[in-house]
Amino acid sequence: MNVTEVRNVFEEEFKNLQHKFVIFDLTIPEAEISQDEYIWKPGVYIYWHTERGIIKVGRHFTNSRKRALEHIKHNTGGTMASLRDDSKSRLLLFNIKNLNDIHWVAALEVYLEKKIAPEIRSGRLG
Repeated sequence: MNVTEVRNVFEEEFKNLQHKFVIFDLTIPEAEISQDEYIWKPGVYIYWHTERGIIKVGRHFTNSRKRALEHIKHNTGGTMASLRDDSKSRLLLFNIKNLNDIHWVAALEVYLEKKIAPEIRSGRLG
Protein backbone atom coordinates (compact mmCIF):
# COMPACT_ATOMS: atom_id res chain seq x y z
CA MET A 1 0.00 0.00 0.00
CA ASN A 2 1.33 3.46 -0.91
CA VAL A 3 0.58 6.96 0.37
CA THR A 4 -2.12 7.59 -2.22
CA GLU A 5 -3.87 4.37 -1.25
CA VAL A 6 -3.73 5.34 2.44
CA ARG A 7 -5.32 8.70 1.61
CA ASN A 8 -7.99 6.89 -0.42
CA VAL A 9 -8.76 4.60 2.54
CA PHE A 10 -9.11 7.70 4.72
CA GLU A 11 -11.45 9.35 2.23
CA GLU A 12 -13.60 6.21 1.86
CA GLU A 13 -14.82 6.54 5.43
CA PHE A 14 -14.01 10.13 6.42
CA LYS A 15 -14.76 12.06 3.22
CA ASN A 16 -17.43 14.19 4.92
CA LEU A 17 -15.05 14.89 7.81
CA GLN A 18 -11.80 15.51 5.97
CA HIS A 19 -12.19 19.29 6.46
CA LYS A 20 -11.61 18.66 10.18
CA PHE A 21 -8.10 17.27 9.51
CA VAL A 22 -4.79 18.55 8.23
CA ILE A 23 -2.82 15.81 6.49
CA PHE A 24 0.98 15.87 6.50
CA ASP A 25 3.20 13.66 4.33
CA LEU A 26 6.77 14.14 5.53
CA THR A 27 10.16 12.51 5.78
CA ILE A 28 11.17 11.87 9.38
CA PRO A 29 13.74 14.75 9.36
CA GLU A 30 11.07 17.08 7.90
CA ALA A 31 8.66 16.06 10.65
CA GLU A 32 11.28 16.76 13.31
CA ILE A 33 11.78 20.37 12.24
CA SER A 34 8.34 21.39 10.95
CA GLN A 35 6.89 24.50 12.54
CA ASP A 36 3.42 24.21 11.00
CA GLU A 37 0.71 25.33 13.41
CA TYR A 38 -1.09 21.98 13.19
CA ILE A 39 1.94 19.68 13.45
CA TRP A 40 1.65 19.42 17.25
CA LYS A 41 -2.08 18.80 17.38
CA PRO A 42 -3.85 15.56 18.34
CA GLY A 43 -4.05 13.09 15.52
CA VAL A 44 -3.22 9.77 13.94
CA TYR A 45 0.24 8.94 12.68
CA ILE A 46 1.24 6.37 10.08
CA TYR A 47 4.74 5.24 9.26
CA TRP A 48 5.05 4.14 5.66
CA HIS A 49 7.99 2.68 3.73
CA THR A 50 8.17 2.27 -0.05
CA GLU A 51 9.34 -1.34 0.19
CA ARG A 52 7.81 -2.53 3.47
CA GLY A 53 4.45 -0.78 3.20
CA ILE A 54 2.61 0.39 6.31
CA ILE A 55 4.83 -0.02 9.35
CA LYS A 56 2.85 1.48 12.24
CA VAL A 57 -0.45 3.24 12.93
CA GLY A 58 -1.05 5.07 16.17
CA ARG A 59 -2.67 8.10 17.74
CA HIS A 60 -2.06 10.70 20.36
CA PHE A 61 -4.61 12.94 22.01
CA THR A 62 -2.28 15.91 22.52
CA ASN A 63 0.61 15.80 20.02
CA SER A 64 0.73 13.15 17.29
CA ARG A 65 4.13 14.19 15.96
CA LYS A 66 5.75 13.90 19.39
CA ARG A 67 4.31 10.42 19.93
CA ALA A 68 5.21 9.26 16.44
CA LEU A 69 8.83 10.35 16.87
CA GLU A 70 9.04 8.52 20.20
CA HIS A 71 8.71 5.26 18.23
CA ILE A 72 11.97 6.14 16.43
CA LYS A 73 13.70 6.96 19.72
CA HIS A 74 12.48 3.79 21.46
CA ASN A 75 12.97 1.58 18.36
CA THR A 76 9.46 0.14 18.57
CA GLY A 77 9.27 -3.38 17.20
CA GLY A 78 13.06 -3.46 16.96
CA THR A 79 12.87 -1.79 13.54
CA MET A 80 11.60 1.76 13.92
CA ALA A 81 14.97 3.46 14.61
CA SER A 82 16.18 2.44 11.16
CA LEU A 83 13.41 4.52 9.54
CA ARG A 84 14.84 7.86 10.69
CA ASP A 85 17.54 8.14 8.04
CA ASP A 86 15.86 5.97 5.42
CA SER A 87 14.82 8.08 2.43
CA LYS A 88 12.16 5.48 1.62
CA SER A 89 10.30 6.22 4.87
CA ARG A 90 7.47 8.70 5.34
CA LEU A 91 5.44 9.89 8.28
CA LEU A 92 1.81 10.67 7.60
CA LEU A 93 -0.07 12.72 10.17
CA PHE A 94 -3.83 13.16 10.17
CA ASN A 95 -4.15 15.94 12.73
CA ILE A 96 -7.31 17.67 13.80
CA LYS A 97 -7.70 21.41 13.44
CA ASN A 98 -10.07 21.90 16.37
CA LEU A 99 -9.69 20.23 19.78
CA ASN A 100 -13.47 19.76 19.94
CA ASP A 101 -13.04 17.09 17.25
CA ILE A 102 -10.71 14.91 19.32
CA HIS A 103 -13.13 11.96 19.25
CA TRP A 104 -12.48 11.60 15.51
CA VAL A 105 -8.82 10.83 16.30
CA ALA A 106 -9.81 7.63 18.12
CA ALA A 107 -12.25 6.64 15.40
CA LEU A 108 -9.70 7.21 12.65
CA GLU A 109 -6.99 5.22 14.42
CA VAL A 110 -9.24 2.19 14.90
CA TYR A 111 -10.50 2.39 11.32
CA LEU A 112 -7.02 2.66 9.79
CA GLU A 113 -5.49 -0.02 12.01
CA LYS A 114 -8.16 -2.49 10.92
CA LYS A 115 -8.26 -1.42 7.27
CA ILE A 116 -4.57 -1.12 6.38
CA ALA A 117 -3.06 -3.80 8.66
CA PRO A 118 0.34 -2.33 9.63
CA GLU A 119 3.46 -4.43 10.11
CA ILE A 120 3.61 -3.48 13.81
CA ARG A 121 0.12 -3.82 15.25
CA SER A 122 -1.23 -1.86 18.18
CA GLY A 123 -1.54 -4.01 21.30
CA ARG A 124 -4.61 -2.20 22.55
CA LEU A 125 -6.68 -2.93 19.43
CA GLY A 126 -6.01 -6.65 19.28
